[in-house]
Amino acid sequence: MPTRLSTRITIVIPTYNSSTTLAQTLQSLLGQGDSLKAVDAVCIADDHSLDDTLGVVAATWNSSVPLQVVANKINYGERKNVNRAVELISHRSDWILILHSDDIAKPYWLETMLSRIETCDDRVASICFSWDNWWPDGTIDVGEDNAARPVEVIPGNEAAVRGTLMRGCWWHISGCAIRTKAFQSIGPFDPKMPQLGDWEWLLRCLAAGWSVEYVPRTLIRYRQSPASVSSLSHSVDLDIRESLAIVGRYSHLVSRAELLGWHGRRLGFCVRRLARPLGRLDLGRLYLGLQTIALVFLNYLRLRKTCTGRELGGAPC
Repeated sequence: MPTRLSTRITIVIPTYNSSTTLAQTLQSLLGQGDSLKAVDAVCIADDHSLDDTLGVVAATWNSSVPLQVVANKINYGERKNVNRAVELISHRSDWILILHSDDIAKPYWLETMLSRIETCDDRVASICFSWDNWWPDGTIDVGEDNAARPVEVIPGNEAAVRGTLMRGCWWHISGCAIRTKAFQSIGPFDPKMPQLGDWEWLLRCLAAGWSVEYVPRTLIRYRQSPASVSSLSHSVDLDIRESLAIVGRYSHLVSRAELLGWHGRRLGFCVRRLARPLGRLDLGRLYLGLQTIALVFLNYLRLRKTCTGRELGGAPC
């Protein structure tokens, strides 16, 4: 790997009250070896942290690679924070790598990503991979890690959009690489979708004709936390409600049978979530769950009129 690539690369680490995890994340970045020398800068996008996040940055970072801190004066939220950081550095970056402040990059993460950036097609908007889920009790669920399997390119077309709509988000934002020119063309992450904004952006990417590369290796360790945005949104069914809005935008691409199956799976999620509040007699959560079930059913009745009856052209990957 050359000391400096012709391509300009910036690593963006969004942070918010990350003082307990950020040191490990930065240390995993410092452990990338000579590959780190090919990076033009590391940008800490801090969303008005109230703890010692920035103190941890100052105490941990000891690389010659320039470190830039973008500190928001107010809390924008995760999506808008990333959008703002990308906007600020896009004029001097061809590619942006996003690494969340509670995740751990494996030693070969950066080397793999730089290699793919140098060789991928011009129509590739993003490069992603598999990951390991790291649970609070220390157990790890290992993702796909198959070095013998070739890199897969998912082309931006209707078949990929339909497949991704039915399957869900197979693209992981933490650790991914995004081509700046593609991001500007596709548009930013939707601030109104804190839970499923990555899925919504991926669908927009494929619908716009941009391709995505998938590397069948686990390159990061993704920390699962009960206090994360994902966990908190699940407790109020925010993910279900956001998914209904997303499927509504692309319902014309799927058949009625596919739409029925998709809504049926969402109903299954809702029913399973009612088990815990039912056992605790949490009437407020039960009421919310029943509201969500009614919303899913009514959404299906509304959208089935727009379906084209086309069959799915195959899973995207």
